[in-house]
Amino acid sequence: MPSGLLVVAHKEFVDQLTSKRFLSIFALLLLISALGIYEGTADYNEHLASYSERLQSATGNDPYAGSLSEIISPLTIFSKMSDYIVLFGTILGIAMGFDLISREKENHSLKTLLARPVFRDEIINGKALGSILALVIALGTTVAVSIAILLLAGIVPSLSDFGAILIFTVVSGIFILVYFSLALMMSAISKDSGSALIATLIIFVILSSVVPILGWAAAETLAGPTPVSANPGSPSVDAGDMQSYQQDMQAYWAKRSAFSSAINLISPDLNYERMALAITDPGQAIATDNNPYSFAEGPPETSPGLDELIGAIWANALALFVLPCVFFGVAYAKFMRADIR
Repeated sequence: MPSGLLVVAHKEFVDQLTSKRFLSIFALLLLISALGIYEGTADYNEHLASYSERLQSATGNDPYAGSLSEIISPLTIFSKMSDYIVLFGTILGIAMGFDLISREKENHSLKTLLARPVFRDEIINGKALGSILALVIALGTTVAVSIAILLLAGIVPSLSDFGAILIFTVVSGIFILVYFSLALMMSAISKDSGSALIATLIIFVILSSVVPILGWAAAETLAGPTPVSANPGSPSVDAGDMQSYQQDMQAYWAKRSAFSSAINLISPDLNYERMALAITDPGQAIATDNNPYSFAEGPPETSPGLDELIGAIWANALALFVLPCVFFGVAYAKFMRADIR
């Protein structure tokens, strides 16, 4: 690895860890996540008590008796933590990246830095690497504290649960990296840090809030008109017509849900929430879709297999991984071609 890259990465890593901005947001993320885990353990214990009562009262004729063993999992506690990561993780990523390059422009330090034996690619790669290492430490510490709270509460995850928590941590890190790379891209494109921050926040609002709304509206248009009953308003409904109408409605909502899901792949927030749910509550992730009129009836299903789970979220995982690559690629290209005077 080039020495210039290591020097820039080390400097950026130290600057981030000693930054009041980074430390403040990190402390807030750590505190809020710890409170979320604490609340989650309380809900888990209540759920566990209810589970024990149901287990004791279950009989051979109880339709829920066969699925009781699949209900309880400590991973559900981390579902609350994912909600806080969506908010504070986004803030942390943006705060670390929006002035990474623009600050150097404003201070006129890029020209001085390039006068030394350091190449342009080493500067942007080193800054990104140092910041990512700081993010890894922040997120790793947050998850470690969360696990410590679980252990103090007497909740010991199994080996498979620890593996799922590790995957949850990686996915959360990639999500934060999306907004960090977005902020880095705008920092490389914009003339000053203020413009970079404003542009980043606008894109953040579009990706997190506007895209889901437009996605649902676009899906409604693409899916076409809602099926109409063969005998609207008739007091007597033919059983065959009703069955045909129900099938048409199911097909309509399946098509509308597919369109909405495809459009929502642009939103990092929805992709992360979908993946976090798949890790912490796989059964719920399989049952959840964009169809507000689909309801699961009967006893809860058993936990889905790995193939089924991957089939449900692979597109979300791919989209979440591609976005930071695209943002960083644009930032890299812009910085390498920038006229620095």
